[in-house]
Amino acid sequence: MVNTKNPAKKTVKKKTGLLGIMVADAKVQKAVLARYARYNTTKMRLFSFTPSDIDWERKKITGLHRIDRNWKKGLFPFPDIIYNRCYEVNEDLIDRLEAVMGKNKCFNHINHLNKYEMYGHLSQSLDAFLPETIPYDKKTAADFLTAHKLLYLKPCLGNKGQGVYRVEMKESGQIHIGEHHIQSLFIAQDLSQFLEKMDEYLGSTPYIIQQGVNVRTLVDRVFDIRVLVQKNRAGLWSVTSAVSRVSYSGCFNTSLFEHMYATQDFLQYLYTPEKAQALMLSIHDVSLKAAECIETYGSLHLGELSVDLALDCDDRPWIIEVNGKPQKNLYKHFESYGTAYKLPLEYAHFLRNRPS
Repeated sequence: MVNTKNPAKKTVKKKTGLLGIMVADAKVQKAVLARYARYNTTKMRLFSFTPSDIDWERKKITGLHRIDRNWKKGLFPFPDIIYNRCYEVNEDLIDRLEAVMGKNKCFNHINHLNKYEMYGHLSQSLDAFLPETIPYDKKTAADFLTAHKLLYLKPCLGNKGQGVYRVEMKESGQIHIGEHHIQSLFIAQDLSQFLEKMDEYLGSTPYIIQQGVNVRTLVDRVFDIRVLVQKNRAGLWSVTSAVSRVSYSGCFNTSLFEHMYATQDFLQYLYTPEKAQALMLSIHDVSLKAAECIETYGSLHLGELSVDLALDCDDRPWIIEVNGKPQKNLYKHFESYGTAYKLPLEYAHFLRNRPS
């Protein structure tokens, strides 16, 4: 039995493989571990820990685990595999961990993805499915807006649609700027006033400018398609789930959604069954290629990511962005919910048993 008052007194021994789930905050350790443990079909033993729980001198980690139906702290050796669930982890930390554990023993080591870097990786093979994207500066912003009329400005390291601006140049020359909502936050009378206002909004935060796509809507409401792509027990990319989020009326930000549906059902509402099936195949294909591109060209070791797509008025899928730390609570009311938690553990099991 592990002594909870002084967990350092006893070390938990590896038996069938040890998987450490690294989280950013001790407050979420129990909730995160409980979710994954519920769907653990491997024989690996799980524990959760934070970066501050690592004892580098003794090469031990103080972690939370479940034993005899109780949650307890124990002292663990460095695990066989680490599944990173921290959003902004220091790359030096991962390098230090893998120096002890071995290369590629920590997956999703980088999951707060830079949007412009991802655009560069994706454009290697999927340029036809990408809105044109450039780094923000005053000169390029003015030229880009004049050329495309509709733009989205996004922080390079944004999260959940925060700080995203929609910019549209009207035929009158007025420039309408919106945040979350299509309704204008500010109307600039010319390019000079537009750039001055964007300086105020963006400050020194690095931004990208993304060409606006004339997307298909549902009764004037914007919708997107979020595809969860994960590696399976064979170490291969597979599609776990695809859901469609329908925004509130007047919103362009689907992170603020009013309704969510399984994309297969949603597309059958909009199209014939044959057309819906063809679109699903295309969406799956683009999403899988996106995961492969990012991992290959970005030199990243990933086990999962989500791909956000939109359909234009010609039913062509466009990759809007990718997310390195998928929000799995989105799938709570869908059949894929359990699989979303099960597959990272199966992939970890694959990594542990893969020949070096």
